[in-house]
Amino acid sequence: MMATDNATVECALCEGSGYRLGTSGEWAVASRCSCRTPCPDCSDSGFLVVEGEKGQAARPCDCRLLDRKIRLYNEAGIPARFANCCIEDIGDRSKYDLLKHRAACEPGDPGFLLWGEPGVGKTHLVCGLVGYLTLERAFSCRFIDTMRLIRDLKHGWSEGKWDSEVIAPLLDVDVLVIDELGKGRCSDFELAVLDQLISSRYNAGRTIHCTSNYRPEAEGAPSPGPGIEGGFPVLNTLRERVGERIYSRLSEMCHIREVKGEDYRKTAQAKLSRKRRQP
Repeated sequence: MMATDNATVECALCEGSGYRLGTSGEWAVASRCSCRTPCPDCSDSGFLVVEGEKGQAARPCDCRLLDRKIRLYNEAGIPARFANCCIEDIGDRSKYDLLKHRAACEPGDPGFLLWGEPGVGKTHLVCGLVGYLTLERAFSCRFIDTMRLIRDLKHGWSEGKWDSEVIAPLLDVDVLVIDELGKGRCSDFELAVLDQLISSRYNAGRTIHCTSNYRPEAEGAPSPGPGIEGGFPVLNTLRERVGERIYSRLSEMCHIREVKGEDYRKTAQAKLSRKRRQP
Protein backbone atom coordinates (compact mmCIF):
# COMPACT_ATOMS: atom_id res chain seq x y z
CA MET A 1 0.00 0.00 0.00
CA MET A 2 1.26 3.47 -0.84
CA ALA A 3 2.08 5.57 2.23
CA THR A 4 0.06 8.77 2.49
CA ASP A 5 0.36 12.02 4.38
CA ASN A 6 -3.21 11.96 5.67
CA ALA A 7 -3.48 13.01 9.30
CA THR A 8 -4.33 10.19 11.67
CA VAL A 9 -7.42 10.72 13.83
CA GLU A 10 -6.66 9.68 17.41
CA CYS A 11 -8.69 6.68 18.48
CA ALA A 12 -10.83 7.20 21.58
CA LEU A 13 -10.24 3.58 22.69
CA CYS A 14 -6.44 3.48 22.61
CA GLU A 15 -5.73 7.25 22.57
CA GLY A 16 -3.44 6.79 19.60
CA SER A 17 -1.21 4.11 21.15
CA GLY A 18 -2.44 1.40 18.81
CA TYR A 19 -2.85 -1.17 21.60
CA ARG A 20 -5.26 -1.98 24.40
CA LEU A 21 -4.61 -3.73 27.72
CA GLY A 22 -6.62 -6.51 29.29
CA THR A 23 -6.23 -9.85 31.02
CA SER A 24 -6.13 -13.51 30.03
CA GLY A 25 -6.37 -15.85 32.97
CA GLU A 26 -3.75 -14.83 35.53
CA TRP A 27 -1.77 -12.59 33.16
CA ALA A 28 -1.95 -9.06 31.83
CA VAL A 29 -2.07 -8.97 28.03
CA ALA A 30 -1.95 -6.37 25.28
CA SER A 31 -3.54 -6.56 21.86
CA ARG A 32 -3.89 -4.39 18.81
CA CYS A 33 -6.70 -1.89 19.06
CA SER A 34 -9.56 -2.28 16.60
CA CYS A 35 -8.39 0.95 14.94
CA ARG A 36 -5.21 -0.89 13.89
CA THR A 37 -6.83 -4.23 12.98
CA PRO A 38 -6.14 -4.74 10.17
CA CYS A 39 -3.43 -2.11 9.83
CA PRO A 40 -4.99 0.82 7.94
CA ASP A 41 -1.62 1.70 6.41
CA CYS A 42 -0.41 -1.62 4.98
CA SER A 43 -3.45 -3.93 5.34
CA ASP A 44 -1.23 -6.17 7.48
CA SER A 45 1.27 -6.80 4.70
CA GLY A 46 3.97 -5.39 6.99
CA PHE A 47 5.40 -3.08 4.33
CA LEU A 48 4.69 0.31 2.79
CA VAL A 49 5.58 1.52 -0.68
CA VAL A 50 7.21 4.95 -0.52
CA GLU A 51 8.61 7.33 -3.10
CA GLY A 52 12.38 7.68 -3.04
CA GLU A 53 15.04 9.36 -5.12
CA LYS A 54 15.28 6.30 -7.34
CA GLY A 55 11.55 5.67 -7.51
CA GLN A 56 9.34 3.51 -5.36
CA ALA A 57 10.76 1.44 -2.53
CA ALA A 58 9.38 -0.71 0.27
CA ARG A 59 9.92 -0.03 3.95
CA PRO A 60 8.63 -1.82 7.07
CA CYS A 61 5.31 -0.52 8.34
CA ASP A 62 5.06 0.80 11.89
CA CYS A 63 2.60 -1.99 12.68
CA ARG A 64 5.51 -4.45 12.75
CA LEU A 65 7.11 -2.55 15.64
CA LEU A 66 3.71 -2.29 17.34
CA ASP A 67 3.27 -6.06 17.12
CA ARG A 68 6.77 -6.57 18.55
CA LYS A 69 6.02 -4.29 21.51
CA ILE A 70 2.77 -6.14 22.18
CA ARG A 71 4.60 -9.47 22.07
CA LEU A 72 7.22 -8.19 24.52
CA TYR A 73 4.50 -7.03 26.93
CA ASN A 74 2.71 -10.38 26.71
CA GLU A 75 5.96 -12.26 27.39
CA ALA A 76 6.83 -10.12 30.42
CA GLY A 77 4.61 -12.09 32.83
CA ILE A 78 2.81 -9.16 34.46
CA PRO A 79 0.09 -10.43 36.83
CA ALA A 80 -3.48 -9.71 35.71
CA ARG A 81 -4.13 -7.54 38.77
CA PHE A 82 -1.55 -5.04 37.49
CA ALA A 83 -2.67 -4.92 33.86
CA ASN A 84 -3.40 -1.21 33.83
CA CYS A 85 -0.77 0.02 36.27
CA CYS A 86 1.10 3.25 35.67
CA ILE A 87 3.96 4.71 37.65
CA GLU A 88 2.01 7.95 37.88
CA ASP A 89 -0.67 6.21 39.99
CA ILE A 90 1.51 6.21 43.13
CA GLY A 91 2.03 9.44 45.07
CA ASP A 92 5.46 8.75 46.55
CA ARG A 93 8.93 10.17 46.06
CA SER A 94 10.15 6.86 44.64
CA LYS A 95 7.68 7.42 41.80
CA TYR A 96 9.66 10.42 40.60
CA ASP A 97 12.90 8.46 40.73
CA LEU A 98 11.34 5.81 38.50
CA LEU A 99 9.85 8.40 36.15
CA LYS A 100 13.28 9.96 35.73
CA HIS A 101 14.85 6.54 35.30
CA ARG A 102 12.44 5.38 32.62
CA ALA A 103 13.02 8.51 30.56
CA ALA A 104 16.77 8.01 30.40
CA CYS A 105 17.41 4.33 31.07
CA GLU A 106 19.16 2.01 28.69
CA PRO A 107 19.73 -1.75 29.04
CA GLY A 108 22.47 -2.32 31.59
CA ASP A 109 21.75 0.78 33.66
CA PRO A 110 21.30 0.31 37.44
CA GLY A 111 17.81 -0.65 38.53
CA PHE A 112 15.86 -0.03 41.74
CA LEU A 113 15.42 -2.03 44.90
CA LEU A 114 12.13 -0.75 46.32
CA TRP A 115 11.38 -1.70 49.91
CA GLY A 116 8.61 -0.85 52.32
CA GLU A 117 5.58 -2.10 54.18
CA PRO A 118 3.09 -4.37 52.38
CA GLY A 119 0.45 -2.59 50.31
CA VAL A 120 2.28 0.70 49.67
CA GLY A 121 2.54 0.15 45.90
CA LYS A 122 5.95 -1.40 45.24
CA THR A 123 4.69 -4.06 42.83
CA HIS A 124 2.37 -1.52 41.23
CA LEU A 125 5.34 0.72 40.48
CA VAL A 126 7.56 -1.94 38.92
CA CYS A 127 4.70 -3.38 36.84
CA GLY A 128 4.00 0.11 35.56
CA LEU A 129 7.68 0.40 34.66
CA VAL A 130 7.64 -2.94 32.82
CA GLY A 131 4.57 -1.84 30.88
CA TYR A 132 6.32 1.34 29.81
CA LEU A 133 9.61 -0.35 28.90
CA THR A 134 7.94 -3.01 26.74
CA LEU A 135 5.19 -1.00 25.05
CA GLU A 136 7.01 2.32 24.64
CA ARG A 137 10.72 1.41 24.57
CA ALA A 138 10.51 -2.12 23.08
CA PHE A 139 12.73 -3.58 25.84
CA SER A 140 12.50 -7.27 26.65
CA CYS A 141 11.43 -7.70 30.30
CA ARG A 142 10.40 -10.41 32.73
CA PHE A 143 8.46 -10.08 35.98
CA ILE A 144 8.90 -12.96 38.42
CA ASP A 145 7.64 -13.45 41.95
CA THR A 146 10.30 -15.05 44.15
CA MET A 147 8.08 -17.85 45.40
CA ARG A 148 6.70 -18.55 41.94
CA LEU A 149 10.25 -18.92 40.65
CA ILE A 150 11.00 -21.52 43.31
CA ARG A 151 7.70 -23.29 42.63
CA ASP A 152 8.32 -23.34 38.85
CA LEU A 153 11.77 -24.83 39.40
CA LYS A 154 10.43 -27.59 41.63
CA HIS A 155 7.58 -28.29 39.20
CA GLY A 156 10.04 -28.41 36.31
CA TRP A 157 12.19 -30.94 38.10
CA SER A 158 9.14 -33.13 38.76
CA GLU A 159 8.61 -33.18 34.98
CA GLY A 160 12.23 -33.98 34.24
CA LYS A 161 13.19 -30.47 33.09
CA TRP A 162 16.56 -28.92 33.87
CA ASP A 163 16.62 -25.78 36.00
CA SER A 164 18.16 -23.97 33.02
CA GLU A 165 14.83 -24.19 31.20
CA VAL A 166 13.26 -22.03 33.92
CA ILE A 167 16.25 -19.78 34.61
CA ALA A 168 17.43 -19.21 31.03
CA PRO A 169 14.52 -16.94 29.95
CA LEU A 170 15.34 -14.68 32.92
CA LEU A 171 19.02 -14.26 32.13
CA ASP A 172 19.05 -12.60 28.73
CA VAL A 173 16.15 -10.13 28.88
CA ASP A 174 17.00 -6.43 29.02
CA VAL A 175 15.24 -5.93 32.36
CA LEU A 176 14.35 -8.44 35.09
CA VAL A 177 11.98 -7.63 37.95
CA ILE A 178 12.14 -9.81 41.07
CA ASP A 179 9.11 -9.25 43.30
CA GLU A 180 8.94 -10.07 47.03
CA LEU A 181 12.70 -10.57 47.44
CA GLY A 182 13.47 -12.13 50.81
CA LYS A 183 10.13 -13.92 51.04
CA GLY A 184 10.07 -17.59 51.94
CA ARG A 185 12.17 -19.76 54.20
CA CYS A 186 15.49 -18.54 52.76
CA SER A 187 16.63 -22.15 52.54
CA ASP A 188 19.94 -23.10 50.97
CA PHE A 189 18.06 -24.14 47.82
CA GLU A 190 16.17 -20.84 47.53
CA LEU A 191 19.31 -18.78 48.09
CA ALA A 192 21.25 -20.88 45.56
CA VAL A 193 18.59 -20.12 42.93
CA LEU A 194 18.71 -16.39 43.65
CA ASP A 195 22.49 -16.41 43.69
CA GLN A 196 22.62 -18.11 40.27
CA LEU A 197 20.12 -15.66 38.80
CA ILE A 198 21.49 -12.45 40.29
CA SER A 199 25.16 -13.35 39.82
CA SER A 200 24.59 -14.25 36.16
CA ARG A 201 22.93 -10.92 35.45
CA TYR A 202 25.55 -9.10 37.52
CA ASN A 203 28.38 -10.61 35.49
CA ALA A 204 26.57 -9.83 32.23
CA GLY A 205 25.86 -6.23 33.27
CA ARG A 206 22.08 -6.61 32.93
CA THR A 207 19.47 -4.54 34.76
CA ILE A 208 17.51 -5.84 37.75
CA HIS A 209 14.65 -4.20 39.65
CA CYS A 210 13.51 -5.71 42.96
CA THR A 211 10.83 -5.20 45.58
CA SER A 212 10.94 -6.34 49.19
CA ASN A 213 8.94 -5.98 52.37
CA TYR A 214 12.17 -6.15 54.37
CA ARG A 215 14.33 -3.24 55.46
CA PRO A 216 17.65 -3.55 53.57
CA GLU A 217 19.85 -3.22 56.66
CA ALA A 218 19.45 -2.69 60.37
CA GLU A 219 18.98 0.93 61.45
CA GLY A 220 21.92 2.53 63.22
CA ALA A 221 24.88 0.24 63.80
CA PRO A 222 25.45 -2.65 61.37
CA SER A 223 23.50 -5.76 62.26
CA PRO A 224 25.59 -8.23 64.29
CA GLY A 225 23.75 -11.05 62.54
CA PRO A 226 20.44 -12.82 63.06
CA GLY A 227 19.12 -13.35 66.53
CA ILE A 228 17.81 -16.66 67.79
CA GLU A 229 14.20 -17.38 68.67
CA GLY A 230 12.91 -20.84 69.48
CA GLY A 231 16.18 -22.32 68.33
CA PHE A 232 15.92 -20.78 64.85
CA PRO A 233 17.58 -17.65 63.45
CA VAL A 234 15.40 -14.54 63.19
CA LEU A 235 16.18 -12.86 59.88
CA ASN A 236 14.82 -9.34 60.13
CA THR A 237 16.60 -7.52 57.31
CA LEU A 238 16.94 -8.20 53.62
CA ARG A 239 20.69 -8.41 54.04
CA GLU A 240 20.29 -11.17 56.60
CA ARG A 241 17.69 -13.03 54.52
CA VAL A 242 19.56 -13.15 51.22
CA GLY A 243 23.12 -13.23 52.56
CA GLU A 244 26.16 -11.05 52.01
CA ARG A 245 27.01 -12.27 48.50
CA ILE A 246 23.58 -11.56 46.99
CA TYR A 247 23.07 -8.34 48.94
CA SER A 248 26.48 -6.98 47.92
CA ARG A 249 25.68 -7.49 44.24
CA LEU A 250 22.23 -5.95 44.55
CA SER A 251 23.69 -2.92 46.34
CA GLU A 252 25.87 -2.29 43.29
CA MET A 253 23.20 -3.12 40.72
CA CYS A 254 20.31 -1.13 42.23
CA HIS A 255 19.40 2.25 43.71
CA ILE A 256 17.84 1.40 47.08
CA ARG A 257 14.66 3.39 47.77
CA GLU A 258 12.04 3.17 50.49
CA VAL A 259 8.41 3.36 49.35
CA LYS A 260 6.22 4.97 51.98
CA GLY A 261 2.49 5.47 52.21
CA GLU A 262 -0.74 3.95 53.41
CA ASP A 263 -1.70 0.34 52.76
CA TYR A 264 -3.79 0.61 49.60
CA ARG A 265 -5.38 -2.78 50.18
CA LYS A 266 -6.63 -1.84 53.65
CA THR A 267 -7.83 1.53 52.36
CA ALA A 268 -9.74 -0.09 49.51
CA GLN A 269 -11.30 -2.62 51.88
CA ALA A 270 -12.34 0.14 54.29
CA LYS A 271 -14.01 2.08 51.47
CA LEU A 272 -15.84 -1.07 50.36
CA SER A 273 -17.04 -1.77 53.90
CA ARG A 274 -18.37 1.81 54.28
CA LYS A 275 -20.18 1.51 50.94
CA ARG A 276 -21.86 -1.73 52.01
CA ARG A 277 -23.06 -0.12 55.25
CA GLN A 278 -24.71 2.76 53.42
CA PRO A 279 -28.53 2.47 53.24
